[in-house]
Amino acid sequence: MSWSRLTLMLGCTGLIAVLLTGPVAGRRTAPGIDAVWANPVARARAEQAGAPLFQRHCAGCHGADARGIAAAHTPDLTDDRWLFGGEDIDTFVIRPSDIAVTIRHGIRSGDPRAHNLALMPALGVGHSLDPDEVAAVTEYVLKLSGQPFDDSKIATGKETFEGEGGCYDCHTMQGWGDPAIGSTDLTRPGTYLYGHDRAAITASVTQGRVGVSPAFARKLSPGEVRDLSIYVLSRAKSRKYI
Repeated sequence: MSWSRLTLMLGCTGLIAVLLTGPVAGRRTAPGIDAVWANPVARARAEQAGAPLFQRHCAGCHGADARGIAAAHTPDLTDDRWLFGGEDIDTFVIRPSDIAVTIRHGIRSGDPRAHNLALMPALGVGHSLDPDEVAAVTEYVLKLSGQPFDDSKIATGKETFEGEGGCYDCHTMQGWGDPAIGSTDLTRPGTYLYGHDRAAITASVTQGRVGVSPAFARKLSPGEVRDLSIYVLSRAKSRKYI
């Protein structure tokens, strides 16, 4: 048998396989989660189905109203701030598929695909920063957040923030945070998960913070992840993450 004839036969076999596994064989691919969001009727169905899923799996940490629970250090899912950004780096708009990644794999959950890039180190433990530097950088964070601060400590605090403390590396020089890694926007104290007064900031700098969100990939079906993701996005005031 000639090589050209064999190639033709294999090509025909492949075409037949494609046809048999496509719409001709009666199989349909479910619309992607972002396509469901784009369809008002399908979105409404997903939101309705997602509401009880949220109450069952998420309300215990985020609250029945999705506004977060201060004692649990969980974010308000209804505000206009997204801790983690998404794949769209042209318009910086969160998509339901971005939320689905977090629901499936979690945050520092142990899942290999979890969000796991940023954690707040304990800068006051092991003498990374001495107590005076911790106090100074705390005042600088208070200034960044628009709260009352001790001006006499700002020069040292800024130097520590941008230097030895390494705070800028995650929070940016301006304190805006980085949605690519989920670091806090220090200019918006209302979004701080562990409190924003002087004592709370000092504790965060000294002891560090490591929040966790569980992975639901083995607990929820793909359809449930879709519906829950769309429900969560529908609660938010804004889809912009920058």
